[in-house]
Amino acid sequence: MLRGMKRLNRYENRILKIVKLGGKLVRFKQFGFSTKTAEGFRFPIYVLEIGKEKAIQRNVAGLVAGVHGLETIGIRVLLDFLDDLFARKSSELYEEIKAGELGIVCIPILNPGGVAMKRRSNPVGVDLMRNSGVEAVKAPFFFGGHKISNFFPYYRGNVLQAESKVLDRFYNEYLLPAENFMIPVVDIHSGFGAIDHVWWPYASTHEQCVDESLFQKIANHLTSKFNHILYKFGPQSETYTTHGDLWDRLYNEYQKAKGLNSSRFLPLTLEIGTWSDIQLDPWKVFRKRGIFNPARESKQELIISHRKFLADVLRLAKMKPIDLD
Repeated sequence: MLRGMKRLNRYENRILKIVKLGGKLVRFKQFGFSTKTAEGFRFPIYVLEIGKEKAIQRNVAGLVAGVHGLETIGIRVLLDFLDDLFARKSSELYEEIKAGELGIVCIPILNPGGVAMKRRSNPVGVDLMRNSGVEAVKAPFFFGGHKISNFFPYYRGNVLQAESKVLDRFYNEYLLPAENFMIPVVDIHSGFGAIDHVWWPYASTHEQCVDESLFQKIANHLTSKFNHILYKFGPQSETYTTHGDLWDRLYNEYQKAKGLNSSRFLPLTLEIGTWSDIQLDPWKVFRKRGIFNPARESKQELIISHRKFLADVLRLAKMKPIDLD
């Protein structure tokens, strides 16, 4: 049995519980499969549609987690957020979803094979966030993505992986045709730094994306109106650059398809900082999942702490850029 199967099964059971809690407001779909393991196993990749179908067409927001199989705290943050949303059924966000004012589409675990195998990459050793084919202007050697061998971490692969294609389908089916003025998507990661970052494009270049001013407005809106001052906002390239970022690729595809006089596709990466306790527990850097997840005693508090931030970002889907002024 694969070492992480019990953990993956727990997460999938939680997804089914959320579907049950949501009732008619939640639809559960299988969107594809992972790449095969050496033993021939493939793992299903699921999507949740939350809200009325018309809301998903007109005012949709996205959530993604589990791109890297070791970053399980991101999966737990996403599942906790949805669990709380439907368990309480009393929040402003829930009322907006129930009224058909907002829809959410979600991939809770993009890389189930990585979770099951307890590895960052997918089952054939490809790092999905180095896999899009986008070439960085300048990226750190090795860490920024390489094509040396899938034996080493951060391997880019030579073709678009099955999991990356599922994200493509997700984008094409829900995000590209969306009619709302702002289409926010939050991809939840962990394992870099001691603080929480919120990144927007680009990861591949220090050049500003065409929506830089809008992203800055969103950052100001979230900090000044909702007091999310503990998050550090900015393009990912301010921190580090990489080849093959999946969101860089989809963001560029959106510009080609839609141009500037349309809705704005706004992918954000929530990078949860999990290094703050290394001084208290230096041995965590030698544990396989150590640097990607917080200490056990602070884990639940960290998971809960992101609920309001996610709700406030997702609610951007029913706003216009002028509302941020």
